[in-house]
Amino acid sequence: MTALPVLAVIFAAAVVISVSVGVRSWRRRAEAAGFGAITVLAAGAGWWSALSLTGLFAREPDTVLWVLSLAYPGIFALVAGWWATSRALTDRSWRLRRGSAALLAVEPVLTTVALASNPWHHLFIDHLSPTGVDGVLNAVFGPLFWVHAGYSYLMVVLSGITIFRMYARNPRRYRGYLPAVLASLPSFAMNVAGSLSGGRLVDLTPIGFALGAPVMYWVVRHGSAPASAPVTYRELIRTMSDLVVVVDGRSRVVDHNPAAGRLLALLERDAAEIFGELPAEDAEFSVTDIAGTGIDLSVRVSVLDTSATRLLVARDVTEQNRQRLALEEANDQLRTQLEIIEILRGDLAEQAVRDELTGLHNRRHLMAELTARVETGRPLCVALIDIDHFKQVNDRYGHPGGDEVLRRVAGVLATAGLDGDVVARYGGEEFALVLDGANVPEATARIEALRRRVQQTPVRFGGTDIAVTFSAGVAEAAGTGDVGALISAADVALYASKADGRNRVTVGRSPAEIGT
Repeated sequence: MTALPVLAVIFAAAVVISVSVGVRSWRRRAEAAGFGAITVLAAGAGWWSALSLTGLFAREPDTVLWVLSLAYPGIFALVAGWWATSRALTDRSWRLRRGSAALLAVEPVLTTVALASNPWHHLFIDHLSPTGVDGVLNAVFGPLFWVHAGYSYLMVVLSGITIFRMYARNPRRYRGYLPAVLASLPSFAMNVAGSLSGGRLVDLTPIGFALGAPVMYWVVRHGSAPASAPVTYRELIRTMSDLVVVVDGRSRVVDHNPAAGRLLALLERDAAEIFGELPAEDAEFSVTDIAGTGIDLSVRVSVLDTSATRLLVARDVTEQNRQRLALEEANDQLRTQLEIIEILRGDLAEQAVRDELTGLHNRRHLMAELTARVETGRPLCVALIDIDHFKQVNDRYGHPGGDEVLRRVAGVLATAGLDGDVVARYGGEEFALVLDGANVPEATARIEALRRRVQQTPVRFGGTDIAVTFSAGVAEAAGTGDVGALISAADVALYASKADGRNRVTVGRSPAEIGT
């Protein structure tokens, strides 16, 4: 059998191995960051092996150049996957950041540009040369390739050194890391040999990486890898969502975890500028709108040693504070609504005891107030007032004119009431006044003054002045608790005023006198 079929079988096997490892790693990518990195590495090895297999059977120079160029995405993935694997093996909490991804993309982009423009400058691939394998063509490289190769070698070597340092630090715990480093050596040697052969050898580098991929998968899979390694305190702090900050005696930040670095881009400033004046002993406090970022923190300070080094553990309580403020605002709104409801309830209760036309209290309110006050035994007088000849007003000016007279008289009576008095519409054109604390002479004088005022103030309606007078009867409670008798005494006095010619005030006998 010639060498070409053997190489084809080996490259095909490399593709199968790479795809198998890549699929297995992808399915377990959530278990540890290393599985995601192995997926990229295996994908790169599989792609490069597949293009190398295709190149074995290409004989046209243009086709060979295309195949060689299309293999480079696999090479880029291999280098980046190997670097990511080293990061994942040495840092359990490692995740690829946008900044790192951008830096990793710089060299592949530049190399792709160099490959695309190679037909004009031949600085990446100088020309093609036949190998010793059945006419298979290979590239003789120019200076730009060696720049790319130097970068790739550097990345692979530094990544290997990073892994080996972890092994050297604790060979028992990281005993699986040594095979990971050793697995990269054949690939490295194959690539150097193929690149320096001047196009005489078929490049077997992807085979080496394809065979190394299962080893890397095993390292991540088994106990020496971070997927199942014991978690150190530092690793635990690095993965905490709370902010952990260490400050020295001068309030300078000397260390912090990634959560603090991500959340507070202000950590280059003194801690006192960020958290305020730090206490000299263990304490807890809150910071609202920390350094103008809109973030609220609950901070616990622990003094670590005599040099006043302090550990700050801060929790983001912005959302809790927002919810609390929202609840307080809702409670304030509820209290306001309850106050409005109480005011409306009071208004409705007041409207229920008010006469709609005059705005005075109605007869129901009058009787309730009068009953309550008479029961106390305090001195008071009741006056019943009746507008004289009101029927004639209605007949001549209509009900609108009569209503206007009622409103005007009610207004005069209302403005004359003192604190504690009750002014009410008793019914029709009749009004009642409860004069709290007044004796008969005082009550008579006040009602007489109102009579003269009403008489002297005509009601203007429809361009005409309507002369208005009223008759009144006054009665004194005089210690009796009989409300009906008191109203009756005032009513008898009122009819006496009407019988004597109206427009006058008459004092009636007290209920006690009526009883005798």
